[in-house]
Amino acid sequence: MSWTSLAERIERLPLILAGPIVRRVEPEQVTVWLALKEARNVTLCIYAKDEHAQLQEQARGTHATIRIGDNLHLVAVTASITSTEQKLNWGELYYYNLYFSAKEQQPGAEMAHLATPGILTADPNETQPLQRICYPGEPLPGFLLPAKHVHDLRIIHGSCRKAHGTGKETLSAVDNLIATACEQNGTARPQQLYMTGDQIYADDVATSLLHTLTDAGKVLLAGNQEEIMPGSQLPVDKFFPSMRKNIILNQARFTTGHADNHLISFAEYIAMYLFSWSDVLWPKELLSVEDFWAWLYPGVHAESITQAKEQARYREELQQLTSFRNTLPKVRRALANIATYMICDDHDVTDDWFLDGNWCQQVLKKPLGRRIIRNGLLAYALCQAWGNTPQQFTEADGAALLTAVDNWRGNENDRQAETIAQTIGMPDHFRGQGSLQHPDRSLRWHYSYEGPNYQMIIMDTRTHRYYRTPKDFPGLLSESAMQTQIEDIKYEEAEVTLIISAAPVIGIDFVETVQFWSRWRVKDNYAFDREAWALEWGTFQIFLRTISNLKRVVFLSGDVHYAFGSSLEYWDTRTRQSAKFINFTSSPYCNEGSGSQISVLAIGYPRLRSLLRGGKEPRLDFFVWDIRGHDHHTLNYLLTTIRKQSYRFWWAIPRLIAAHRSPSEIVMPAWGWFKGAFDNFPPSRSYRIRYLTNNLQRTTENEHRPHINLTRFTLRPLRAALGGLNILQILNRRLQGKLRARTTRIPEQNTATLRGARENLLEEAIEQSEKIERKLEQPRTGLMNAVFNYDQWLSRWKAGNLIVGYNNIGEISFCWDDEKKEVSQRLWWYSPNNPEQIQCAEYADTLELPRPEDEPPMP
Repeated sequence: MSWTSLAERIERLPLILAGPIVRRVEPEQVTVWLALKEARNVTLCIYAKDEHAQLQEQARGTHATIRIGDNLHLVAVTASITSTEQKLNWGELYYYNLYFSAKEQQPGAEMAHLATPGILTADPNETQPLQRICYPGEPLPGFLLPAKHVHDLRIIHGSCRKAHGTGKETLSAVDNLIATACEQNGTARPQQLYMTGDQIYADDVATSLLHTLTDAGKVLLAGNQEEIMPGSQLPVDKFFPSMRKNIILNQARFTTGHADNHLISFAEYIAMYLFSWSDVLWPKELLSVEDFWAWLYPGVHAESITQAKEQARYREELQQLTSFRNTLPKVRRALANIATYMICDDHDVTDDWFLDGNWCQQVLKKPLGRRIIRNGLLAYALCQAWGNTPQQFTEADGAALLTAVDNWRGNENDRQAETIAQTIGMPDHFRGQGSLQHPDRSLRWHYSYEGPNYQMIIMDTRTHRYYRTPKDFPGLLSESAMQTQIEDIKYEEAEVTLIISAAPVIGIDFVETVQFWSRWRVKDNYAFDREAWALEWGTFQIFLRTISNLKRVVFLSGDVHYAFGSSLEYWDTRTRQSAKFINFTSSPYCNEGSGSQISVLAIGYPRLRSLLRGGKEPRLDFFVWDIRGHDHHTLNYLLTTIRKQSYRFWWAIPRLIAAHRSPSEIVMPAWGWFKGAFDNFPPSRSYRIRYLTNNLQRTTENEHRPHINLTRFTLRPLRAALGGLNILQILNRRLQGKLRARTTRIPEQNTATLRGARENLLEEAIEQSEKIERKLEQPRTGLMNAVFNYDQWLSRWKAGNLIVGYNNIGEISFCWDDEKKEVSQRLWWYSPNNPEQIQCAEYADTLELPRPEDEPPMP
């Protein structure tokens, strides 16, 4: 069976193209998002079981879909409970159904619902279509309200889901967790799912999938003007898959490393979400490599090595996409049965979007760069933000955005296009310093959620950054954004606050050290993905001070493509107050790192820390001094103190650099100072970072010792030999170049005999050097294959005591009473040795406030 266009299939598809996805769920209201192929009025009804197990309606609400194109209509419908009615109860299970009526349907006419043929499935003979989104024994899809007490709270989180990502996809494992809980009468059923970033990869799309997305977008948005891209004045279908690198890097000035298949048009962005959450729009077969090659290069056969490699990569992507698609029914059922919250991150628009001031300055002045950001942000607003904050979309600016989209037909000169740009917050320009200025009508991407004695804060660390200079490390939140996103919405009754941050707040020190010191060699921040919280020390210290008022904080993050747990104990030496922060990172859902790098991070890094600490628990202590106004005394004193010990250059040099990293804060490691060093200049604050170990696996080091030893005794000689051969090849090629140059510089006045003799000698020398190169190539190829195969084998070792590098999801739970305040993350992942059996790691720590006597000791 060959690939078929969506135009040939659209009439045979069911009404619901993607969803339903349960979004924001509170005692006062419930919101469900879905995508339809036709316009409808959608009614959401919420039910609870009574004492006789009969469903009783609790709430209902109706919302008309908004038109995206002739064949695509979106809605986030909310059922609200009025003040005179009984609110939904914390921790209880509720069910829902959706009813659909044509906008011109007569009152009283029977409405279709989820079990009606043609709604979830196009097959009129299917007797139980609800099985697609319901669990066995359940009458309808349902959801749990979060628990009344933090002790019973169960949260799932994760990030980074690429359709052709390496490894076994794990968002679908949420379906397993819910199904298992349903079999056990709902015990330990997860109540909320937090998608902590990169729901789609707009900048890294498989070639065959991009071809299908372009086709689907054109069909879904039929009836609209074809989007013409600025600069080239061409429609998007003229930018073929695998051939977009030039316009993305040069015309848009993006910095992604996968520019060949970047999404461009709004139609492609919106289609990507639908393909990521549902299998309805997928063709039975993607375009084969032979058909794609014939379509892209008519009459050209793949004969060169480069072309053969491209085709091999295409086939590999097809296998990965097939695996991804096979998980979508489980993903769809899971998202229909758990309240899901999402966050604004970079790959949803493009890699490193708004990374630093230089990036903003370069891209925002490019019409194509601005257009692609607009398209990605608009798709984010409709597919993610609408469900995060449905109330915001009933207010003036949110409603204006929905109305503009509903009436827009793609004309960039219409007033609707201007309204869209203003409400999604497109900055007009940027000079590279300070913070981006957004229009007054801009919607907000941050939000919060309040439980009875806990609070969730979901931050927007992408569009409200602080840039000290265009090329400095970015501060992920400006000081004013910290006030807006944390201080202004903090919940005084919360015993614990969970904060969602795309990037880990308490990151791996080894990685962040590499990112910092690599600036001496490579200035571009995007070369090393330099957007960790702690790189911009001034902003980071302000952030720590801000959240210290919350006392007990749990961060949930993703982004980095590995998972771990870390904690930070915080003391303010002036106020004598303390705070405790724990960071649980779960990443990726489907985008494993490969090769030896992730193995070194997962296995080698913990072993190195253990050796440096003499087998003790890994921890880092810091002292912090605030620099207020024109106070130079503290800095001068610290510099003098460090210079006195400059003979310990390995200790002194990093501290001298640290003293100048921020104009407002000085942060120093707490070890190595002479006694009484800070008697006259005590630090303002101190904190201690710890890295949590897996409680369920204590023997990792011994299990991995054989392959660590193999690295030492096998890989190093191989790489050394390969390096030697590379040097010989380089020298030989330089010699060839010089010999060829001489053949063109033989003086014309020489006699024919002399010229012929010289030419023969040079040609013979060139021929011999080419033979040498051919002889060197064979062992070099063998060594390269050996190293490559070793790296492939090594990449199977991605789980250590501190770090897990396999695709994973995190499950957060609490043990919370008067005697114990503990939080834990159970990390679920698949091992390549047993891909059908889900594995588990567990990180746990206390949220008890640190005692003053446990503060890092003064020297």
